[in-house]
Amino acid sequence: RRALDKIAEIKSLLEERRIAAKIAGIYSEAEPPRKTMRRGVLMTLLQQSAMTLPLWIGKPGEKPPPLCGAVPAAGDYVAKPGDKVAARVKALEGDEQWILAEVVSYSHAANKYEVDDIDEEGKERHTLSRRRIIPLPQWKTNPETDPEALFHKDQLVLALYPQTTCFYRALIHAPPQRPQDDYSVLFEDTSYADGYSPPLNVAQRYVVACKETKKK
Repeated sequence: RRALDKIAEIKSLLEERRIAAKIAGIYSEAEPPRKTMRRGVLMTLLQQSAMTLPLWIGKPGEKPPPLCGAVPAAGDYVAKPGDKVAARVKALEGDEQWILAEVVSYSHAANKYEVDDIDEEGKERHTLSRRRIIPLPQWKTNPETDPEALFHKDQLVLALYPQTTCFYRALIHAPPQRPQDDYSVLFEDTSYADGYSPPLNVAQRYVVACKETKKK
């Protein structure tokens, strides 16, 4: 347990350093846009982030905390700079979509977050109200010990579509069976007769509760 805490502490320190470097302007404007140059690298980093998400190991009888698997954040929770979130933004065509973003700051006075689109590495910044932000899980749930902290079959969720940085509505096809397993999900997709894609795997890190109940 102590070792896990230490790992989390080290990760947090490294993240703080990275943010400080970013703010200091080490990521210069001369860098090529990440979208075209480093798409493969970004996807690999997202996979690594999902794989290295720490597994929650509670004491006997201890309930999984907020942001463990499917357990939502507390109502007054404020995501920290560097935290990854699902953020609802306006797309170029005027539609709204949920994207993977990184928190830059939070204003208690305005009740708003500043977030960077993860796909643009700081090129696209959004100012959003709290209701447009869903914090991502900070721990993986162990299905063998805490199955209640997972989304269940047929539950409506937002899941990160494989090889993209956007979240889409999906139904849980099957929850993970072991700690290292992914969810199997069915994305809403009108190009299929039944309105859903074939099952696709999405890591626990990138599956969150869907705030909208109406089907588009």
